[in-house]
Amino acid sequence: MPFPAPTGSVFLNNIQFSTNPETYDVLNWRKRQTITPVIGGKVVIQDFGVYMKDNTIKLASGNAQFLDQATFLAFHALWRTRGATYAFRDWLDNNFTVFIKDFLPVIFKTDLYRYSMDLQVTQITKLWGTLYTGA
Repeated sequence: MPFPAPTGSVFLNNIQFSTNPETYDVLNWRKRQTITPVIGGKVVIQDFGVYMKDNTIKLASGNAQFLDQATFLAFHALWRTRGATYAFRDWLDNNFTVFIKDFLPVIFKTDLYRYSMDLQVTQITKLWGTLYTGA
């Protein structure tokens, strides 16, 4: 779901995205749970809740929100760094620590890149502007 935002208000490791992502899914939490059908038409539900490390963030350029070459090169260097995590923040006042799972750039023109990026959240400091106290 796209959110209206001031241009350039997403940061990864203090590197400002040259344009805001067209696709910006900030909360891709899956609840840890099982639902098991049992005899007699009943179900057993086990609900283990959500944990910050279950969250992922998906970003993509879409058709018109490109990365410039300097930003592309900076993100590509971060992505290649083995095992590193980075600070991530946005205009919704979210503050996360993330691991870059995937960064898939595609050249559009000489110095412009379309991209998709998947980030694995490892820590949440603020969620929607509020200090996060969950697990």
